Amino acid sequence: MEGAMLDMRLGNDKDIPFIMNLVREGITSGAFFYANGDGLETVKSELQAVTQKYSANIPVADYLFIFDEQLTRKPVGFALLTGRNNFAGLASHLEIRMFAVSADKQGKGIGKSMLNSIIEATPGHRLEASCLPPSTKMMGLLAGSGFTIINETQGGKKTYRLEG
Repeated sequence: MEGAMLDMRLGNDKDIPFIMNLVREGITSGAFFYANGDGLETVKSELQAVTQKYSANIPVADYLFIFDEQLTRKPVGFALLTGRNNFAGLASHLEIRMFAVSADKQGKGIGKSMLNSIIEATPGHRLEASCLPPSTKMMGLLAGSGFTIINETQGGKKTYRLEG
């Protein structure tokens, strides 16, 4: 499946079960972390709010991208981006808050294709992503796509940036 053809689209409410399965896997692996016990419900509520705003054509600062395999039309990954403001309140960059590929599709170039699609879809925007220490695959993907480390915490969380 190297170089698989993907379609990128905005997510909808029917995608939430697929996304939540990937979020559960990410929490188990340590790639995603939520300080409170109801993290899954919080994520689900946030995703539902985003898809409801999409349906109602309400402008939103979040981009929920779903990546479907062209051949099967089935989702293989997702990314959640959020617009961020600087201290003056002006739009400064997009943050890749969540990024996941189905476990059975990992190691086949899907993540690289997804990230390239995001970069192409957001010209002129600075992109940032923070990775927890277990997210070694994502760190390699970001570094291999031109992102540079701009911050590393004592606990090992790394923030990467790609200038737009």
